[in-house]
Amino acid sequence: MRWPLRYQIMLPMAAVMLATVLAASGLSAYLAARRTRSHIEGQLRDIVRTLNGSSFPLTDAVLRQMRGLSGADFVLQRDDGRVVASSWRLDGAWAPPAADGATSWLEMRLGGRVHVQGSAYFHAVVRLERPTAFGGGRVLHIFYPERVYRRAWLEAVYPPLVLGAAGLVIVILVATVVGSRLVAPMSRLRGQVERIAHGDFSPLPLPRRDDEVRDLAGSVNRMAEMLARYEDQVRRTERLHTLGQLGAALAHQLRNAATGCRMALDLHRRECAASEDCESLDVATRQLAMIEQHLQRLLSLGPERPFRPERFDLTELVGRVVALVLPAAEHRGVTVDWQPPGPMPMVGDVVAIEQLAVNLLLNAVEAAAAVGGSQRGGYVGIHVRCKAPDRLVLTVEDNGPGPPRGMEDKLFDPLVTGKADGIGLGLAVARQVAAQHGGVIRWRRDQKTCFHAELPRNNREPTDAHAVGG
Repeated sequence: MRWPLRYQIMLPMAAVMLATVLAASGLSAYLAARRTRSHIEGQLRDIVRTLNGSSFPLTDAVLRQMRGLSGADFVLQRDDGRVVASSWRLDGAWAPPAADGATSWLEMRLGGRVHVQGSAYFHAVVRLERPTAFGGGRVLHIFYPERVYRRAWLEAVYPPLVLGAAGLVIVILVATVVGSRLVAPMSRLRGQVERIAHGDFSPLPLPRRDDEVRDLAGSVNRMAEMLARYEDQVRRTERLHTLGQLGAALAHQLRNAATGCRMALDLHRRECAASEDCESLDVATRQLAMIEQHLQRLLSLGPERPFRPERFDLTELVGRVVALVLPAAEHRGVTVDWQPPGPMPMVGDVVAIEQLAVNLLLNAVEAAAAVGGSQRGGYVGIHVRCKAPDRLVLTVEDNGPGPPRGMEDKLFDPLVTGKADGIGLGLAVARQVAAQHGGVIRWRRDQKTCFHAELPRNNREPTDAHAVGG
């Protein structure tokens, strides 16, 4: 059975307040009734005290005046039972009730109910202390009308009951409003969770009130953000896995062919003495080496290559990469600025770091080639510096147009590219290499597009840390 949260809040509050209001109202009504009875009895005692202390005879006219003051009827009776005076017009056959329970006026209390001339009264009997002034009458019967008593009782009890009922209505309304204000954001949270279940990870606007519901909404938003990142990571992994499966065989065959061509050129150079200083053969050899590098980059997205750390000089490695890429840059009209600093020794996977440098440099050359035909010309700058005793930074900058608008957050995703002939793998591999070494790759766009690869100087174990772009 469904038990809505609104009712879970409203009904217990209403039940508690109902019990509280009923108890308070009942107690107030009871006390009001007691006060009303005490007031009536006090008023009657004052009248009896006046009559008891008076020196004038008690006649019918006097008792009728007392009735006008108190609302009660009086009958004065002698000890032998004869009626001396009365506020009623009595016939000779009527006799008042027995006076066995007569008390003094100090102890007077309204007693049980009696009927006189068709009307109900509360009856009390008082024994007077000065009978000589009243024609020998010693017993005074007091008849207080029940309808007058009930009316006074209701007038005393009605206000607390009305206030209690009004309080109960107010409590129910407040509980309803509070329940609705709590259930409304909970309903929005439920809708947000359902959207998350269907793949929509857009954040939910936070409530204005700073309470537990706002904290819960913030937690749901953080969960959605984490799920969005996980989904992107899963999609990126699936792309890499698919690409590795589809391209591994083809890349392996092409790499074997390129290696065979390079070996054939080397054999030709050895057999033909005239070709030893042939620049075209050198260029062809370097281009085949670049093809092998590209194919190796594609193969690296397949089965993961073992991490092989060794000590090397980053400055020397970058110099080799610049020499490899320089012919392609000159062909595209791009100027490469490389001012080698001093030795920058580090420990890492040489092949992987070389891939990282080649990818960043080729990416910069291709971007700068877009302005190669202009008066200014394409420009690529490479810098290596020591950021900290244990950190080195490789910076590659170019004066190209920069990433297309809308792709800034996806530059490092595989198979995402803004180039017509690109496949979107260079930066993805570079990021993977940097993360494997416990480093990061960041980029920025000012007058130039700059990529900064920050790497630890001593990394002997691979890490699962993720690179950062932005």
